[in-house]
Amino acid sequence: MLMTGCGFQIRGPVVLPYKTLYVSGSMTADLKAYLSRQLKTGLTNTALVLTPDKAELILNIIETTGKQILTYDANGNVSGYRLIVKVALTVKDKEGDELIGLSELFLTRDMDFSIGSPSAGENLEVFLFNDMRQDITVQIFRRLSSLANKKSTIE
Repeated sequence: MLMTGCGFQIRGPVVLPYKTLYVSGSMTADLKAYLSRQLKTGLTNTALVLTPDKAELILNIIETTGKQILTYDANGNVSGYRLIVKVALTVKDKEGDELIGLSELFLTRDMDFSIGSPSAGENLEVFLFNDMRQDITVQIFRRLSSLANKKSTIE
């Protein structure tokens, strides 16, 4: 009750003015799974379809990942990395009209690394990349939800 008094509100489902969505492009299986899960768990009113001809909305994604050396220790060994996930996306309707032009989402996470425990570093890297993909999924659906405003002004 106190939380609602201050204006805090848990995000509800993302409402899209389109009933079907097709996802294409070049992305990791993890990102595709997060997008699919978001659609299938009822957090949106839109269903994922397997072919573009059945879709009212077509989302094209190109995901790239990277890893940069951030720091070295006194012995010259790598002691920190910066992990990068970049997603370029476009959204079109079934007629091919561009609804969202080329947009880029860019996330980084800094990670400490110890040569003495490389498997812990690998596990942390996997965790951080997955965390960034989950964040990007939320950002993608926020952008898609902006289409509701565009469609209502057109109609």
